[in-house]
Amino acid sequence: MLKKFMVKIESGKVKCKMPGCGKSYSTLGTHIIRSHNLSTAEYLRRFPGAKLSSDEFRKKVSDSAKNLFLKDPTMRNKVASRTFDFVKNKKLASLLQRDYKSAKVCLKNSLWKPSTILYGSIIEAILIEKHPESKDFYDAIEIAYRNKEILEKEYHRISLIRDLRNFVHLHKELSEAEGEINEHSARTFYNICDSIIRRFKK
Repeated sequence: MLKKFMVKIESGKVKCKMPGCGKSYSTLGTHIIRSHNLSTAEYLRRFPGAKLSSDEFRKKVSDSAKNLFLKDPTMRNKVASRTFDFVKNKKLASLLQRDYKSAKVCLKNSLWKPSTILYGSIIEAILIEKHPESKDFYDAIEIAYRNKEILEKEYHRISLIRDLRNFVHLHKELSEAEGEINEHSARTFYNICDSIIRRFKK
């Protein structure tokens, strides 16, 4: 019975392929960056076909977004009217509003790549604007996490954004992408983006 239980737990995780590691997580992004000082793109180049997150994790994230709309029929209208009045730079706030609306249209029409890139760009802009002392996006993420402005699960998931944003360049995607931009990535970044906006508006 215990053996079956352990097998079930491991089935919801992916094992790190770095030599001498072998640790398992539901998503490997943060582990790869922190423990091995590698970007997820570099990891995928070393281990073609490797997974960065388990199928169970992907399904859970996708289902969580769908459940939000099922539980609250007014959610779509609320989300569509998100404002960025907490951003002091009004020109930036206007651009954020524009891109947020575009990202929603892309998500609704299953355009996973532009949706993923837009939500990632919005998260980056919000965190860097919130922490102008940060050196770059990754530094802004670290500061926001230390200040408890983003949740731990969001912190782990955001670590993937840095690489996916670069796939706006097709040659970059051609050389590095391993099926990473999909419904899972789009809905993951939508959830994080919406959560950060609601939290910062308080």
